[in-house]
Amino acid sequence: MKPKKNPKKDLNLKRGIYFVLGLLLILLLIYIALEWKTSEDNGGYDLGWGGAFSGLHTVIKKPPLIPPY
Repeated sequence: MKPKKNPKKDLNLKRGIYFVLGLLLILLLIYIALEWKTSEDNGGYDLGWGGAFSGLHTVIKKPPLIPPY
């Protein structure tokens, strides 16, 4: 019984090229993700998140302290 494999269609011959292309694609995606810029610069702080600390930005006014006699 003869193998039905076509030597012209063997993907193992080009596996090095596919590996390098995959690495380049992943590196390109990582570079784009790290260099992504937002249109609004807020100094590195996320002011509009509103998560667990959303109530901490309210100002509570305390009455003035009266010194003891």
